[in-house]
Order: sequence, then structure tokens, then C-alpha cells
Amino acid sequence: GGPSWMTNQMLMATIAALLMILIFPVLFRTAQTDAPTGARNFFETILEFLRNEVFRPALKQHTDRFLPFLWTMFFFILFCNLLGLIPLGPLLGIGGSVISPETGERWSHLAGTATGTFSTTAALAICTFFMIHFSGVQQVFRDLRAGTFGHHHGPDTQMRGEALPPGALNDAHPQVHSALEQTHGQHDVGAHGVGAHDSSEAKSPAAAAVMALPLYLWNFAPHPFKPAPGASPMGWLMDVPLWGFLLILELLGAVIKPFALAIRLFANMVAGHIVLAVLISLIPVTAALSAQLMTGVPVTLLSLMIYMLELFVALLQTYIFVFLATLFISSAVAPEH
Repeated sequence: GGPSWMTNQMLMATIAALLMILIFPVLFRTAQTDAPTGARNFFETILEFLRNEVFRPALKQHTDRFLPFLWTMFFFILFCNLLGLIPLGPLLGIGGSVISPETGERWSHLAGTATGTFSTTAALAICTFFMIHFSGVQQVFRDLRAGTFGHHHGPDTQMRGEALPPGALNDAHPQVHSALEQTHGQHDVGAHGVGAHDSSEAKSPAAAAVMALPLYLWNFAPHPFKPAPGASPMGWLMDVPLWGFLLILELLGAVIKPFALAIRLFANMVAGHIVLAVLISLIPVTAALSAQLMTGVPVTLLSLMIYMLELFVALLQTYIFVFLATLFISSAVAPEH
């Protein structure tokens, strides 16, 4: 029911977006030096957990760069999943039928799970796809501008990532911050912008912009027979054809990865509702009232258990979607890739 251009899933996606616009700017409109309380403490705990325990181990020094996208993606999917578990249609219909203002007919149902339609999950996957590869090309551009493209600094990366506990860079003494920033400036431009590395290999903005996409594609697939420095260039005769074949496979994988994200989220959010609908439909198909009671009691209890499982799945699938998106982005911006 409702306007022909608006589906239930579109309506619930809009509500989820409006809730985010209303909640987060109000809760975090001002900086707070003392310990947060109430709703701010609840959301801040989730934000910090995602940042330090989920995003930072994969993205390392690039973490804060992708926080706005990943945080937004997480809470939008979570709100869509949780709103789909609220029986808004029956609740709105308790006081009477809900009538369409356009046709005057009773709306058959309202609300729903926005992520229970493939168009919503596909849109989220497309956003993730562009974020992954735009970030990869952007990282190549930054490295070219800094003159660090192709130079891997394992100890520096380890110092900035694995060797530090989550959040250590934020809690460190200002002098430690200064020393780390000087080290980053010497080796890596990704976290601190262009101009921090004085090298003869640095490219102009125009040259870096032209070279970024071809170099990203050149390194998108492995080079198994790439000649070592000083070796015979004949190795390229074997390397380039095999690289072209592997590039096709990698490009297919680049499309399949976000597609798999969309299918996984869509299927998991639809499956629980289908099981509930089948179970509840068993009650009215029995003819006798006594049979309906005998069927209804266990079906209701089982439905409640499945509903609790759906609540867990709503949280789990949100986490999985954002976690995998984080891994794909980290692979795109990692220097070894």
C-alpha cells in the first residue's frame, strides 16, 4: 500500500537515515571532557570498540581516514535491521485501519526491513565498491606525490600498527605524538598528507593524477615472473601475459566481493522473516479451535525463540558487512597491494 513510488523498504531506510541525523548530531554536538553518561555513553562505547578493535587492526594509520564512512555504514545497516524487527504495521493498526490518503483503501501492511530487499543491500555494496577502489587509487596518488610509491617500510608499519595497543596513539604523551609524526613524515604520506617527504622521486600533482589509476591496475594483480633488478628483461615475456590473465580474475573478484556482501546481508535478513511467516501460518490452517490452540502455543514459543535469533543475526550481519568492508579497504590502501 501507500504511494506507488515508495515501498515499505524505502520508507524504513528513510526512517533509519532520519534517526541517525537526529540522534548523533544531538548527542555529539559538543566536546565532553568528563565521562559520558546515558545514551552518549552507550553509542560512544560502540564507536570506540569499532574504531580500536575492528578498524584499527586492519587499517592501522589509515583508521581515522575511513571512520566517517565505516561508522555511518555500520549504524545505518544496524538501524535498518533493528527497525525491521519492530511490528510497526500491527501496532499502527491497533486503533483502526490505516487508510491510504491517495486511494482511500486500507494499507495491507506497513514497515519492514530495509535491508530485506536486494536493492538496498546492492546500494550499500556499490558504495563499498567505490570506496574500496577510490581509496586505493587515492593512496597511490598520495604515495606518488610523496615519492614513496614502491617503498615499503615494514618496521615503520609495525611500529604504527601491530606493536601498539588499540588507541595508544591517541593516549600517548604529546612528545611521543611529535616523534611518531616525524617518523611518519619521513616514510609515509598516507596518514599526514602531501609534502611531508622530501624526495627526488616525488611527482607533481598532474603527473601523479595521470599515473595513479594505471599503477593501481598494474599492481592489482601479482607479477609472478617479474624480473629482479639487473636481471634479463626476457622475464616480462612470461610475466605480462600471465599478469593479464590474473588481472581479469582479480577484477572479477573485485566485483564479486561487494556482490557477496549484498547477497549475504539480504538473504540473512529475509530468511528469519520467512521462517516466522511459515510458522505463524500454521495456526489458522488447522480447522478446529482446539487444534489451533495446540498448534498455536508451541508455534508462538518457537517464534519467540526465532525472534531472539533474528535479533542476534541483525547485529551479527551488521558487524560482518562492515568488518569485511574494512578488510577490503585495507587491502586496497596497503602498500604491499
